[in-house]
Amino acid sequence: MKVGKRVIIGVGIAVCLIVITSCCLWSSYKGQPKYILNKYLEAINNRDYSTAVSYMYKDEKLLSFTEEALSNFIQNYFEEKEFIKVKATSSKIGDQSKDAKKKFYEVKYNFATKSITNTLSLIQIENKWQVVFPFRIEDIHIYTPLGSSVWFDDQQVTDKEDNKYVVKNVLPGNYVVRVVFPNEMCGDYVTTINVPTETEVIVPYQTVEVSVECMSGTVVELGGEQQVNKDGVVLFENVLEGTYPLKIYDTYGNIETYEEPISVSQENRSFNVEKFTLSTLGNERLKKSVDNFYSAYIDGIKNHESNFINDFAVAEISAHLIEEFEAWFVDGKNLKDARMEVEIEQINMNSEGVVEVETLEVVKMTNKEADAGGKIYEREYQVTLKWIMELIREGESYKLKDRTIAESLVSYKDKDGRWVAY
Repeated sequence: MKVGKRVIIGVGIAVCLIVITSCCLWSSYKGQPKYILNKYLEAINNRDYSTAVSYMYKDEKLLSFTEEALSNFIQNYFEEKEFIKVKATSSKIGDQSKDAKKKFYEVKYNFATKSITNTLSLIQIENKWQVVFPFRIEDIHIYTPLGSSVWFDDQQVTDKEDNKYVVKNVLPGNYVVRVVFPNEMCGDYVTTINVPTETEVIVPYQTVEVSVECMSGTVVELGGEQQVNKDGVVLFENVLEGTYPLKIYDTYGNIETYEEPISVSQENRSFNVEKFTLSTLGNERLKKSVDNFYSAYIDGIKNHESNFINDFAVAEISAHLIEEFEAWFVDGKNLKDARMEVEIEQINMNSEGVVEVETLEVVKMTNKEADAGGKIYEREYQVTLKWIMELIREGESYKLKDRTIAESLVSYKDKDGRWVAY
């Protein structure tokens, strides 16, 4: 009786081990690429396209689509071709199969009119095998004349890179591209492309290159297209003949915006804009920059300190301006007091955006001096200087680019209180 119980217990344990082993093996098998492949093909054969999509690896491009959109695409692809059946015919094909995390299978698709054999890829991501989407997803580049607007299957395209419109992550199929031009010389251009065999659209119209020469540091806008003018000239490519609005402005609002329509043709494609004026805001900023300079200027005279000029001038001329300032107001001076009056006489701006400011500067100083006998006394001086200062825009303020003397007069007060010119 005891022997029988031991036999029953032993058989029970063996069965349990067999069941556990089988479960482990089955679980292991379910994680293998061939199992995933068969489940994917089974879903396709059953027309269960949403389940088929669930076995797919969602890379960066696929993440831009919903599972419903992918299911609908696969369904349309197979049903439009009157799909019958699909099956795997071989495994581990090609040299790429040496990669342990990639597997490749030859798959045969039977349709009503023909059979197609393709390679289906599987990839292992975090120990999970997934089917690689078996269709090419492409970016479409559409090259159009300047100022055009683009529709891709009735959806307006807004992404633009390097003078071309870009439609990202497009599934295979036929798509209608419509280009609307910026003037009425040409009607809409409409074409149909087949993706993935066609990924570029180039509008077949003759265009010209337009150059606009104007003040550096401005934004030039032609037909709605913008470019920053860094070197004095900007080029606009792919411009159809016609009339376009030209707009030139400073992002900081220092100059009056220039606006004028221009006519572009093969013979007329270079434009030079020279006349600009300071805006009310730009004029206020300029005067504030000059006021700040002269406020530091008189402090520098009183304190025998010239390094303040570094804050108001471009680096290339700072040393020269410091040397000049010290020659006038620091070297050999022993000032007791100083005061100054400044008048801005004229402001002009040239075509390069340099602002020329004429100032009349009157500095009155009381200097301590010694007579022949070594006795200290005070003498008053008046230095009258007419400067021509060149300033350039730097954001919302201005910096000195150059500074030259147009006129100068130095006088002192004699013992009788009369001003005597040197």
